[in-house]
Amino acid sequence: MSLIVTFINKYGIVHASDSNLSRDGSFAGEGQKTFPIKHLNAALTVAGCYSVGGTSMDAWMENIIKIHSKESNKLLENFAEYLRNLLEINMVPSEKQKGCMVHIAGYVGEGKESHPEFWFVRNFYGIDNNTGEYTRIEERFEKSEDFWTKFSNKQELTQWFQNGSQVFGNGYVAGRIGFFMLLPKMTEFLDVIWGNPNWKFRPPETIGETGLLVKLYFQVISTLFTISDYSAPFIGGDIQIYEIPCAV
Repeated sequence: MSLIVTFINKYGIVHASDSNLSRDGSFAGEGQKTFPIKHLNAALTVAGCYSVGGTSMDAWMENIIKIHSKESNKLLENFAEYLRNLLEINMVPSEKQKGCMVHIAGYVGEGKESHPEFWFVRNFYGIDNNTGEYTRIEERFEKSEDFWTKFSNKQELTQWFQNGSQVFGNGYVAGRIGFFMLLPKMTEFLDVIWGNPNWKFRPPETIGETGLLVKLYFQVISTLFTISDYSAPFIGGDIQIYEIPCAV
């Protein structure tokens, strides 16, 4: 199932994923799950079924990004709808039954008017409150913008960024829940480390340094799957990171 994470703060956007693939509960090598969308100053990560109409996800996704780069409409929402429609049309029923989810995030607009957007494309419509498993996996796909719509203007976003960041995560249930359990524990630990006046440690000040922290969180979850009784390391392999600096 994988683990995909999108981290947004005042320095920019970090896309992250593991690279392990599985088939029928067994390890099936590694594959690309993080894809730059350079013509939109964006990127995407994908979890769930790793084929579309029998074509491997890495080859399929690279091709549709290339085709869209020639479109005249360069809005991120347009790409999200383009992808949603193609997944719904081209995925066969057996692929859809495994579930598919895509994080799409990047900067929209120019200069001071630019802002980050996060679009979520998926074909599941619920999460079990007891197990955390995805439920109501259907034939149809939907999309939603789950970040920028929370703010009324750029000033409100800028003020929010002074004290906050936003993390979106999806994927294999044990890895996803473990990741979000890890975050507050790591924050508590890092606050103590960074707050020691005798040490020269400090919080990240660039998107590159933010990416290093996100990679650290992934390493913890990947290690847990390496030391486990799961039939396969459902999360692991090379950690794929793509950073997009703040466009302002």
